[in-house]
Amino acid sequence: MNERGMEREVTEGEMKQQAEAQSLVLKLRQYQAQAETASQELMFVRQAIGEHEKAIQTIKQLKKMKAGDELIVPIGANSSVYVTLSDTDKIIVRIGGGVSAEKNPDSSIEYLKENKEELENSLREMTGTLQRMEQEAQKLQARLQEIAAASSTGAVR
Repeated sequence: MNERGMEREVTEGEMKQQAEAQSLVLKLRQYQAQAETASQELMFVRQAIGEHEKAIQTIKQLKKMKAGDELIVPIGANSSVYVTLSDTDKIIVRIGGGVSAEKNPDSSIEYLKENKEELENSLREMTGTLQRMEQEAQKLQARLQEIAAASSTGAVR
């Protein structure tokens, strides 16, 4: 406050700091939103990898079976049905765009392994991107703390 009891004027340096702080807060919020979206996508990719592995293991088990063997197949909502295996040489695999193809067990496994590898590569890339976002967010937070400390002491950087 000055001698008349009024608040002191905000200096140009303080105004620049406030503007920088506001900009940093906006960037930080953007990184947080992007990181949340990336985390959700990572969860979906991990699920897809698990589903591919489950399908591969199931096909390997089916290869050991013969026509006429009885299976219990889950149908959802913690429910299952008994089915009789009619053929162990044909697997129907979705190949994309709503299109499915009939394949033999070995080519089905190979196809699923290739897809799983692609998913794992995507997972690695996405994890790296998320880590970089988190590092950038930490840098922004550190700069915000510097600005807050400088403004509380009156020092302008």
